[in-house]
Amino acid sequence: MKRKKGYLLLESVISITSIVIIISLLYYILIFSNNIKMKIEDSVELQQQGNEVSKYIKEAIQNSKYIINYDKNSELKSVTSIKCKYKEKDNKLKDKEIFLNKNSNKIFIRTLDVYGNSEGGGYEVGDYIDNMYISTDYDGKIANIKLELSKNNTNLEKEFTVNIINFEGDNK
Repeated sequence: MKRKKGYLLLESVISITSIVIIISLLYYILIFSNNIKMKIEDSVELQQQGNEVSKYIKEAIQNSKYIINYDKNSELKSVTSIKCKYKEKDNKLKDKEIFLNKNSNKIFIRTLDVYGNSEGGGYEVGDYIDNMYISTDYDGKIANIKLELSKNNTNLEKEFTVNIINFEGDNK
């Protein structure tokens, strides 16, 4: 007659090893899936930010008369400020500035005083902006803008063109 005394030590080690391998695989699949989810969420958020920021920048530039502080050039140039001429001598409109704060990676639209300096206030139009580039064509009538955005090792470049509707040229 055979006697059963329970599991052997070898059977216990094999069982525990199998369970550890399965749990480890599940853990790594969970971590990998979470990382992919975070990258997709960051990418979507950057695309939304890029679209929203470009909308505000287009509106500010296309309704101006011309860009004040930028020499006409067909090559993209890194800038932190784009000043737009709006007012005439008797007009109540104030000039505007699109300002990139590199410390906070935020972009603002501010009004300018009579001396061309930024007034207090303004409003934030976007986050995650690392760099802003500008070039112009057709004597400054068309502005080409490029934004570089980043969040958690996810990067995005947003390029767009703005046609200045009320263009009057730089009458400095």
